[in-house]
Amino acid sequence: MEANERGNNRQVWIGILVSVVSLTAVFFFIKPADLWAALKTAQYGYLVFTVLGIVIFLFFRAVRWRFMLNNDPPYGQVFHIQNIGYLLTMLLPLRLGDVARAILIGNVPPVTLARGISTMVVERLLDMIFMVTIVPFALAEVETIPPQLSEAVRLFGFAAVGGIVVLVVMANERPLASRIATFIFDRIPFMDTANWVRRVDDLLAGLSSLTRLKDGIILLTLSFFIWLPIILAYYMTLRAANLQPTIPMTLLTMVAAAFSVAAPSSPGQIGVFHAGVTFALTEVLGQPGPEALTFAVLYHAVNTITLILMGLVGLFGAGVTFQNVVTATQNFRKRQNSDQ
Repeated sequence: MEANERGNNRQVWIGILVSVVSLTAVFFFIKPADLWAALKTAQYGYLVFTVLGIVIFLFFRAVRWRFMLNNDPPYGQVFHIQNIGYLLTMLLPLRLGDVARAILIGNVPPVTLARGISTMVVERLLDMIFMVTIVPFALAEVETIPPQLSEAVRLFGFAAVGGIVVLVVMANERPLASRIATFIFDRIPFMDTANWVRRVDDLLAGLSSLTRLKDGIILLTLSFFIWLPIILAYYMTLRAANLQPTIPMTLLTMVAAAFSVAAPSSPGQIGVFHAGVTFALTEVLGQPGPEALTFAVLYHAVNTITLILMGLVGLFGAGVTFQNVVTATQNFRKRQNSDQ
């Protein structure tokens, strides 16, 4: 358990270091005075549409999550719990928001903790597949594709598709999955094989939405509609930063943001988001640096404030306190570490 605690602390410090290095790199190439000048001329009225897009995104995302939970819990609870998760992700390290979501939704009968966790795995894979799918459209205006970007896209694409395929096969063949898990865990010292095999089976049991073709099509359709309002939010924020966005430019900025926030960082993806989208806009699309960084600052600020406010509303709507959620999440992590 102490080793796991040290590992968590190490992850926190690595994330902070990555954020600091990212911000340092950004301001090495773009002077703070130039950023300030660009911020003073930004068209802040467009940010109303940014907020609107983020809120609509949250509504659609809750619809998809509830569908993956077989529409068992009330929509209001799903919506509030989802937003509480985003609140914790914005404010706390180690992406505790995902753990909090699983714990809270697992307390809403008949949903279980395992189902909550499994649906979030599927969420991440569906989002990754969407990002990889829009890459050809995002690169429509790019004359020369940086090899690093091409390799990253290929890697994420294979990982997402491979992950979905494995989960679909295993969810349909749970006895086979249990035998494979037993074979693997039996060969790992100090592992509680029975406990971990049970966890794997619980996880696969929650992936029922992947075992039916109709449900799979519905999930893909919902995933498409989820991201439309975010495209609007990015487009309007690019306008606010006095850039002249096109749809391909907007999509490429989204893809760059999605890949960059996958890196370790401090809470709220500070630094990695700014560096990722600024690099994409300046080095790939040839946009001016101060305006590109202005977009990063504005979108990150509006997104963070909106998610925090929606999360606070979620706490009230779900009838829980911030401290209670954090305590329950931390206790769950400790139990998980002790089981390992």
